[in-house]
Amino acid sequence: MFERSSSVVKDRRKLSFEYVPEKLVHRELQMRSLETLFYPMVSDGVSCSAFLTGSVGAGKTVTARRFCEDMLRHCAGIGKTMDVIFINCRIRNTEHGVILHTLRHFDPGFPDRGFSADEMLRFLKKHMESGHRPALLVLDEADVLLKGGSRDLVYQLSRLTGEMQGRASLSVMMISQEHVMEMLDKASISSFKKANTVRFERYTKSELKDIIVARAEEALLTDAMDDETADLLADIGRGQGDARLVIELLDKAATIAEERADGRLTADDVRTANAYIYASVSEDKLASLDKKKMLALLAIARAIKGDPYVSITRAERTYAVVCEEYGETARKHTQFWKYIQDMENMSLLDTMVRNEDEGGRVTYISIPDITPKELARKLEHMLDTPTSSDDLEL
Repeated sequence: MFERSSSVVKDRRKLSFEYVPEKLVHRELQMRSLETLFYPMVSDGVSCSAFLTGSVGAGKTVTARRFCEDMLRHCAGIGKTMDVIFINCRIRNTEHGVILHTLRHFDPGFPDRGFSADEMLRFLKKHMESGHRPALLVLDEADVLLKGGSRDLVYQLSRLTGEMQGRASLSVMMISQEHVMEMLDKASISSFKKANTVRFERYTKSELKDIIVARAEEALLTDAMDDETADLLADIGRGQGDARLVIELLDKAATIAEERADGRLTADDVRTANAYIYASVSEDKLASLDKKKMLALLAIARAIKGDPYVSITRAERTYAVVCEEYGETARKHTQFWKYIQDMENMSLLDTMVRNEDEGGRVTYISIPDITPKELARKLEHMLDTPTSSDDLEL
């Protein structure tokens, strides 16, 4: 048992959400911004602040972790010491929990009961003063903490440095999907510096593909996944611009691919993974299609087979064959294209336009949420066993 060697995955840890790559893809600008904001802390021990904001999967947390690790490494290289305390406020969502976790960084045996928040802050101040070095407190998902009524804590933490002696200082970095400045009172905003905001936009499709390729190079065996399969993964994630989504899909697709011994992660593995995690193709959705659209979708499923994409020209040729098989007249190109657009709006398929090597632009179609073979099977069953004529006619 467990003696079979992996045929696809080289290092599963590199597909974990907790993994922090040595080099981040497409977050260089944010890393430079953080370096600028925290330079005074590294050089002179001055208290600094930053607020990282952006949607889910935009790279806020991994960028903060990469920055903190690089900063600690830099300080060690020049003979300086500092402390970094990373807190997930969804887990420690109270003022007491945040202060206790911060305090236990300096005093692991500090009791979890018997002291008020003010008393713990005094203990924290003493520990930091005795260490004579700066510290950075990172509050991830800070909005959860602030919504729980802990607005005053941000003010207390930001003011703590002014009460310290020597080179001790406390800097604060807050991370949130929401713009937490609106949750702070005026005193907290004035001490936190509203201008120190680092924004994280959603990843574009090309950026997602670069992330997928970089992560695959670290996590998968050489040549386990081809470029078009990486394209399909990026296509699935482009609507949300969420790197977490595509990494989760890559992980699940790799697990599915491991069940075979051919050492390949295919487009169908990605589709199966997507069906497990984010399925949007249901029996009810397929049943809502009229017969003409069912035939068009069946043709696309047959034409694409196990490939990531199929050109609209090839799909249309297959559509003519399918219509003949079911005794229907194939509609012309304009109507076929309208069927495709309608089904894309229903999230049954995706389209993209490519520049061809020989010139011109061609539309390609993908089916991201279900394997073409399974989709064809479902459609053939529905077409062969209609429940009523109304379900199948325009």
